[in-house]
Amino acid sequence: MRIKSLLFAIIIAGQSISLFAQNDLKARFDSLNLNEQFEYVYDKSETYERYKVVKIATFNLLKQNSVDSINIYKTELKTRYKEISDLESTVAGKDDKINLLTNDLESVTKSKDSMVFLGAEIGKGVYNTAMWGLVFGLIVLSVVLFLMFKRSNSVTNETKHRLDEVEEEFETHRKSALKREQKLARELMDEKLKHKF
Repeated sequence: MRIKSLLFAIIIAGQSISLFAQNDLKARFDSLNLNEQFEYVYDKSETYERYKVVKIATFNLLKQNSVDSINIYKTELKTRYKEISDLESTVAGKDDKINLLTNDLESVTKSKDSMVFLGAEIGKGVYNTAMWGLVFGLIVLSVVLFLMFKRSNSVTNETKHRLDEVEEEFETHRKSALKREQKLARELMDEKLKHKF
């Protein structure tokens, strides 16, 4: 029985050592990246003629880590593809908004640079030119009309002055003609009186 106990203790100790070694190997593998894990397996493998002999536990651990790494990379790749797809749709949405804003900006700029006048949309430059031309035209017309009025007024005043002179002359001539007529009428009367008696 003692041998059985001893054998049992040896088996348990071997398994414990094997389990401890496997846990130690797993801990060491987890601290290395995948490339370093392959290097570690290659360095720790035994050589037989031209071949490398790898322990099954080490191979299984390397395989599991490789598969886990590949799965992680696949998951990360899917995540990146989804992020890229989301970014592309966001960029497309932003492009649409930019196009819409560009069109709105062009419309606002066009409406800012033009105005509706008598039902027609004209540029502000044309409108300003037309309005200033109209203002200057009215100023010139006002100056011309003022000068014409001034000239007409001076002609009218001169004509009135001449008329006053002519009327005065006429009045003087009329008075002198009336005096002459009265004088002639008296003389005629005197002559008639003289001839009557």
